[in-house]
Amino acid sequence: MKRFVEALVMTEMVAVVVAMAIAGACASARAASPVVRLRGDAHLTRQDGAGVAPAVLHVHAHFSTDTPGAEPFTIRKAVVWFPDHAGTNGALFPSCSARRIKHFHGNVRRCPKGSQIGSGTVKAKAIQLGVTATGHITAFNSRRGRAITLNVQTYLPAYINESFEAPLELLHGSRYGEKLTIEDPPSLQQILDGVWIGVEDFDLTVIGAVRRHGVTYSYMKARTCPRGAAHGVFDFLDGETGQTATVTKDMRLRCTP
Repeated sequence: MKRFVEALVMTEMVAVVVAMAIAGACASARAASPVVRLRGDAHLTRQDGAGVAPAVLHVHAHFSTDTPGAEPFTIRKAVVWFPDHAGTNGALFPSCSARRIKHFHGNVRRCPKGSQIGSGTVKAKAIQLGVTATGHITAFNSRRGRAITLNVQTYLPAYINESFEAPLELLHGSRYGEKLTIEDPPSLQQILDGVWIGVEDFDLTVIGAVRRHGVTYSYMKARTCPRGAAHGVFDFLDGETGQTATVTKDMRLRCTP
């Protein structure tokens, strides 16, 4: 009887230790925080032997966590403030709205010629499936320069062809010139019921030029390198636990006049 009691006590102690370990692991998972790394490069509009070389802006964002092995968070919203007040020449470019692309069933080739202003890639993980895939991003001028349309296409782990608009707002009386607001649509946060998407890399190059009345205009107006840094605020969600987090990050552009 004594040995039975001792065995029972030992079993209960082991159960308590296991439960504490599981609780600790869960607490550690919930305690993970998202980490954002940003890099930007800019080449400004310049006159060369072949004419006008348009401005180029390349932005790369890498998303991870501060806990090794933790799954990436789902991005809900990103707001980026750009330095100075150079603005864009979007009012001179043709526009292509998300609504138009959806009307043509995701066929971005039906956008007006000259409306595309950039392209890139996005690498993301379907967390519950354990599958990582890379999609293609195409950016278009929209609302006559007051927004950017982003089209995201990928084939794995599911076919996705989603278009949405990111408002681009000119600022006044601020240290920043423009504000871009990107709200990730629900279909890009959760591709299947219970399957959340964690973005790991976002890489976009913005370039474009249009000719009006014999003059070539770059999409971006900037002719001098910015004096300050861009400022980003990113809102994240852990779909399984409901944990939310916000990360702020500055990005100083490496600029070539």
